[in-house]
Amino acid sequence: MSVNDVREFYGKVTETATGTGQYNTRVANAFGYTAEELSAIPTDANLGLSCGNPIATANIKEGETFVDLGSGAGLDVFLAARQVGEKGRAIGIDMTDEMLDLARRNAAKGNYANVEFVKSRITEMDLPDSTADIVSSNCVINLVPEPEKHVVFREIFRILKPGGRLAVSDILAKTDLPDYIRKDLTLYVGCIAGASQSGQYEKWMKEAGFEDIAIVDTNKDLNVYQSDKQSIGCCGKGSTCSPQKSDPGMNINFNEYVGSYQIYAIKPNL
Repeated sequence: MSVNDVREFYGKVTETATGTGQYNTRVANAFGYTAEELSAIPTDANLGLSCGNPIATANIKEGETFVDLGSGAGLDVFLAARQVGEKGRAIGIDMTDEMLDLARRNAAKGNYANVEFVKSRITEMDLPDSTADIVSSNCVINLVPEPEKHVVFREIFRILKPGGRLAVSDILAKTDLPDYIRKDLTLYVGCIAGASQSGQYEKWMKEAGFEDIAIVDTNKDLNVYQSDKQSIGCCGKGSTCSPQKSDPGMNINFNEYVGSYQIYAIKPNL
């Protein structure tokens, strides 16, 4: 499993998963996005890739700078842009050219003057220290190779202002994953096989310097990803993302192994 695998897969998602299809809407609704929110943003911003709605509980304030890691087509960036207002900024970071192109087209369609998208890996973000009041991410950190995940939290800490907040939705493992899941590439790019356990996230956040850490299981039904037979994990409708191993991989109950979690933390005032 490599960064290139993830980049190649999500580049292809932009070709097959755009639009306001029933699957995309069903996934977004399942993880807490309202019809009002989805109707207020460009139609191709929702690709059915969410595992939560970090914007709903992020307490974003007018004038703040919001940064979204792995921003994809811009779903959370555009929602945050409405909340930070004209005096604030909403910045999306993504490493995939196709996603960045789609997000920028969406921004142009919506005439967002306070939005920008930056090409960068989230382990080495092309942003200055103390840029953001809040850093968010939606089902992306789990895609980072395990040896590099701790670096993501250090980078988040670096770009946050003192007193800044982390508000992340991600899929975490409830137990050790069996080899047939852990080694399946399609389940990896589908946000399942690369899931770490909550104790690991807490350890990495503490080591980075975060305080007031909370990791909450939302108890959402992750089998919503299988509501379309062509879909698996957070990879979206119409993709070729289905388990390589037909038995037992084709009949996985995701909820037995992983869950959708909300993750919060504060960078202390220095």
